[in-house]
Amino acid sequence: MSEIPADKIPWKTQAAIYGAGLFSFTMVLISSLIVALLAVQLTESEFLIGVIVGSRYFLTLALSIHGGALMDRLGTRRVMVVFAIVAAVTPLLFPIALWLPFSLAITAIIFLQMVAGVSDAMVWVGAQALSGHIMGGRPRYVGRMTSIVRLGAFFGPIIFGFLWDQTNVTTTFILMGVWSAIGFWCVLKIPKISEEGIQVKHEPLIVSDIVPRVKDYIDAFRLIAIPAVALILLATMVRIGATGIQNSFYVVFLRDIEISAAIIGVLIGIAQLLASAGSLLASPMARVIHPHWLVLCAVSMTVITIALTPLLVFGAVVWVTLILLAFVIGIRGLCLGISQPMEISVLGRAISINEQGLGAGLRTTVNRLASSLIPPLMGAVAEFVGIQNSFFIMGGFLLIILFFAALFVKQSDSLGNRKKSARKFK
Repeated sequence: MSEIPADKIPWKTQAAIYGAGLFSFTMVLISSLIVALLAVQLTESEFLIGVIVGSRYFLTLALSIHGGALMDRLGTRRVMVVFAIVAAVTPLLFPIALWLPFSLAITAIIFLQMVAGVSDAMVWVGAQALSGHIMGGRPRYVGRMTSIVRLGAFFGPIIFGFLWDQTNVTTTFILMGVWSAIGFWCVLKIPKISEEGIQVKHEPLIVSDIVPRVKDYIDAFRLIAIPAVALILLATMVRIGATGIQNSFYVVFLRDIEISAAIIGVLIGIAQLLASAGSLLASPMARVIHPHWLVLCAVSMTVITIALTPLLVFGAVVWVTLILLAFVIGIRGLCLGISQPMEISVLGRAISINEQGLGAGLRTTVNRLASSLIPPLMGAVAEFVGIQNSFFIMGGFLLIILFFAALFVKQSDSLGNRKKSARKFK
């Protein structure tokens, strides 16, 4: 893939891609908050609440690779436009679903959740793919994108949480549609020349163009044979696994020790803010530490900092406990911010320009797989050993995976070699 000079990527193009990524990625957090609040209003069944909230990832898990393949085949921007339209319209249908009888309303909400989830995910996958198409996967650009996305991840849930408290269900979902519509506008601002140099189909679409193909999935999983791709997928799964702990039992544990929901929100917000700063540090750090080792170090710290949470609660006065929790979750956020852009960058540079969508789709599939598996697995462990010990066991399990990943890097000639890749991560 030919390098694009840094001064040849206009700020308007960068801003359009960053905006598309921001408004699609943040909708995951916004929807998780708002739909969970809605589900609590609709039913007292914890299982049903879990199904409603978790259904957002069902289609994404199955179709991320297919969506990435569509981008490589039909053009990234072209596919993003379609999914961005669906993402903007879907939130508007939630209030209508509430007019239906209970069972039909629940079914409709689950269906809308799946559609919204895959639509937002495809726009985010497209933004990642374009970071490879247009920006060459350079850490400086990917770092900017993930930094902006993390800032949105901090402010988005706060804004919509306030709207939920101060307005009503219908208004909140309408404004969620407006939020996604801004993302659609950003997608439209991405220049059509973003497909230049990629063999895409411009003829009218036929059914066979959009139906999932077994070959696409085979081609995607074949990418795992590339050492750098295998490394990034493994690191991504571990990082998302640790995030799954934070999004579930971290909150439960803090609530059990009578820390308020507002304070928990502030702690998570601190992590998001420092993740934004960490994203900007990724590029300069990659000049000192090889990107492959940097990913492993950063991901290992995201695991350690979440696993030692129970050790921070040892009977000290409340303000000391809160300072310790804030400090450690802040370090986790910083390392999270460093690891994510490096994962996207290394993956984008390891595969050809015609496989960027496929690679981003494969990475998203791994993300959703980890998001689906880790919380229930940790819950099962907690049933036997208690919630505090489950942090240590799950953290140890994830660190063992990273240990073998480090051995893989150490023994592979194509990984972790500064001399062979000194020019690739400028």
